[in-house]
Amino acid sequence: MNEVLHGDCRELLSILTWNREVNCLLTDPPYGVDFQSTYGKNETDRENYQRKIADDHGVDDAIESFDDTLKLIIPAMADLCEIYVFSAWQVAPEWQKYLESLSAHGLDLRQLLIWDKGYPGIGDVKYNWGAGHEFIYYLKKGRRRVPYRRSGIIAVNKVRPGTNVHPTQKPVALLKLLIEYSTDPGEFVFDPYAGSGSTIVAAQECGRDAMGIEIEEDYVDTARNRLSQGGLFSV
Repeated sequence: MNEVLHGDCRELLSILTWNREVNCLLTDPPYGVDFQSTYGKNETDRENYQRKIADDHGVDDAIESFDDTLKLIIPAMADLCEIYVFSAWQVAPEWQKYLESLSAHGLDLRQLLIWDKGYPGIGDVKYNWGAGHEFIYYLKKGRRRVPYRRSGIIAVNKVRPGTNVHPTQKPVALLKLLIEYSTDPGEFVFDPYAGSGSTIVAAQECGRDAMGIEIEEDYVDTARNRLSQGGLFSV
């Protein structure tokens, strides 16, 4: 456990034999905004380079791909399962409509969380306001006990540009908060769009088991390196 597999999540999930129930699905899929960053770093030469997110095309394609993936995971979900899906304001209407439809599968959209990143992310510097926040859709299967009620606005500083190893890397501190809120020690967290493995690193640090899938081979190598060194680059 605590592993990142290399491949297309839809292809791997179609042949994967589950030996654990999924207690928490925590993932940052392609949003459908055709994202490209100049802030990713190549770990070999440590120079900035441009990198597009794999399969991040139009929003309809992104949702269709996510739906194909999710329907392969649903049979492995525990009776009590919590789901977190990152997204962006530009495609919020489409994603919310889709996620609301998942009630037909017993997955109920319960809240739109706002991640306060601390300072603006990438964008046009000519605008007055930067995108210093991101959306996290929160869904529930079943009625898992709520440890305590807290605000849906979560303030955790984003990974500082220049230190990130993935263009949309999420801070481990944020992911740990979500994992600890929605699982107990020893339970199983799954991320089908693992990127550089931050979800798996966060789960490992929380004493949970976790598995991820990532399509880009170099990010898989990065994730495995982080896990083998106890969460190196744990930011």
